[in-house]
Amino acid sequence: MTSSELAPSRLARPLYAGLIRRLTAHLLDVLITFSVVLFVALTLRVVRAFGLWIPVGPELPPEQIWGTMGVTAKLFIVLAFVLSSGPVYFMLWEASPWQATFGKRLLHIYVTDDQGERISLAHSIRRWLARWVFSWLGGSLISMVTIAATVNRKALHDFVGKTLVLRGRPVSGGDLETWRIVAAFGFPFVWLMGTFLATI
Repeated sequence: MTSSELAPSRLARPLYAGLIRRLTAHLLDVLITFSVVLFVALTLRVVRAFGLWIPVGPELPPEQIWGTMGVTAKLFIVLAFVLSSGPVYFMLWEASPWQATFGKRLLHIYVTDDQGERISLAHSIRRWLARWVFSWLGGSLISMVTIAATVNRKALHDFVGKTLVLRGRPVSGGDLETWRIVAAFGFPFVWLMGTFLATI
């Protein structure tokens, strides 16, 4: 086992993941999560081609369709929009034995708490929520600065979530469970498909 695979609690000087590595991993993850939206769009085209689904008022502009919807339908669409950004994927995978999304895994980085231990699902949810809120408030640019400038390379959501992103592999290791893969992609797909079929 190399020193890069040890947790901070077992290292005098842990190897923190830098900005370029983290940004590259994030861009890969964005592409991966977007694949669900793309697959939903392709599936809807097939379903429509076979006459199994006809959009309501396809000739109407989107804002007019939105105006005719009820509160429940709008809520489902808003939640579908949130799910399209990949929260289930990030939450489940960063709390997994990998302690990383697929993008992070490819770039040999992983997420821990401030003590270098694997984070729980609740911890992972809190971390993702902080990142999501900050992204809407312009925090992504600030996070780039803090990752590059701070000693432990923390983004804003790392400060809130009390997490670290390290280079290497987690000490505990282990395989990514199949149910996490199915849930990360299956749940958003079913929700998006159901929302479009039922509301549009």
